[in-house]
Amino acid sequence: MDFYYANQQAILTAVGALSGIIAHNAVYIRGEWHVQAPQITIQLFALYVGCPVLAQTLKDTAIARFLQGVIFWSYGYLPGLIASILLYRVFFHPLTRTGFRGPWYKYGSFVRTGPAEITVFHPDVFMAVDGPRSECVKSEWYDILHPGQALVTARNKSVHAIRRREWNAGFTTKALAEHEAKILKYVDKLDQCIEQDAKLQKVTNMRDLLLWFGFDIMGDFVFSKSFGMLENQQWHHIIVRLQRALSLLGPFSSVPWLIQVGFNLAPRVSVLKDWFDTVAWCQSQMRDRLENGSSSQSQDLSYYLMEKDSEGHGFSENEKWHWAAGDSLLAIVAGSEPTAVALIAVFCELGKHPEHAEKIHEEVKNVDVTDLKTLVNLPHLNAVMKESLRLHPALLTGGNRKTTEFGLTIGDQFIPPNTTIVAPRYTIGRLESCFEKASEFVPERWTTRPEMVRNAAAYAPFGTGHHSCLGKTLALDTMKYVLARILKNYRFRAAPGDDSLSALETVKDQFTSNPGTLKLQFERRHATD
Repeated sequence: MDFYYANQQAILTAVGALSGIIAHNAVYIRGEWHVQAPQITIQLFALYVGCPVLAQTLKDTAIARFLQGVIFWSYGYLPGLIASILLYRVFFHPLTRTGFRGPWYKYGSFVRTGPAEITVFHPDVFMAVDGPRSECVKSEWYDILHPGQALVTARNKSVHAIRRREWNAGFTTKALAEHEAKILKYVDKLDQCIEQDAKLQKVTNMRDLLLWFGFDIMGDFVFSKSFGMLENQQWHHIIVRLQRALSLLGPFSSVPWLIQVGFNLAPRVSVLKDWFDTVAWCQSQMRDRLENGSSSQSQDLSYYLMEKDSEGHGFSENEKWHWAAGDSLLAIVAGSEPTAVALIAVFCELGKHPEHAEKIHEEVKNVDVTDLKTLVNLPHLNAVMKESLRLHPALLTGGNRKTTEFGLTIGDQFIPPNTTIVAPRYTIGRLESCFEKASEFVPERWTTRPEMVRNAAAYAPFGTGHHSCLGKTLALDTMKYVLARILKNYRFRAAPGDDSLSALETVKDQFTSNPGTLKLQFERRHATD
């Protein structure tokens, strides 16, 4: 009897192992399963925890005996599933058969950095994955707001095109003119903060100041309601939570299924609580904006997203609410931090290379720094911005794409179907094959030294094609206004005791960039300077 019982256990375990192998090869190997990861996790928990507990509770019953059989089956299922996954990835995966290796730089321009992921260090990658002829789609990471949606997370190309047209209404020439009037208001406040520190000979925490500036503008831009951080000289509580929440996106971006499990099943404490509190706050602000309108006479982004479309018709709240809530979070994050981080990078580089700050001062000292048409035509100002964005793109790595069933060729290299492609802008922008003295800050490469640009395709700080940043013009205009005003009125240097200017050496990649502290000492220029 014992032999029979043991033999039955072995058979059930073997059947479980076979079931795991079949589940992998017939089900999980096909399509995407990251969105279902929470449900699968619950099922496995029920199988490996619930069944033993229930069997123990109902012992000596028919149900308990059945559950005991399920338990023995489970002893083989998960090991069989995992073994099948590992064997497939190591020996039979299309990336293995195609010869991709990783994860080290020594493997060249195409490095395997995940089971179905290739990191590409090639200047043609941006146009290949986002150009007009590209068939690539956004990767699984973009389901981060599921079941919510936002323009940047829309993976369906037709849906993305519709939403992008709706966003375009907020970036017309007329709309930008209204936005730029708001920008100048906050440039005035930024100038006042720096002037106050300069008068008192205080060190200015430029990192905080520029992030406050960026978020204040975007609060006004999206909701016609500033966060008031420049005015109050302190962080708004929701922005503190947002910054903590974004720290999740760095370590977990490469495992989107784990993000889904965490968001759906993990206790909402610590940074997870920060994330959901931020989402809830954005939703409440959007709801308030829709119900009570704007206190401002100008039209904010919410107006364009919710109250009119390209035909001039109103949107129904039921149809557009979940999109607007997601888009408001997108706009706050994608509009505030990248511009602020880009400005931090410029000030950091100018602190290391003060001769370029003086050249810009010479360009702006006798011009109206509120006249955008003038600023657009200042060669060294624009070259410094462009060079800083090359070395320090605000999105260091973000923007993963996925090949379709046809695969993709980049350069001379074919990449198999259903492969995630990572194109790190930070690294590609520093390729010596694309830029002479690629790791050095040389703004002249964009003006008087064009031979130093060997392949301009490697420069894509705002993305490429139909997925390029809608707010590019607004961001560049904001940078011009800030740099022209500050460099006209002040000279600056690294704060005493902080000569390293290491804000960008300690930057964290968490979809957007999170730079370290940048402390500067400002001095007001005299009229004769």
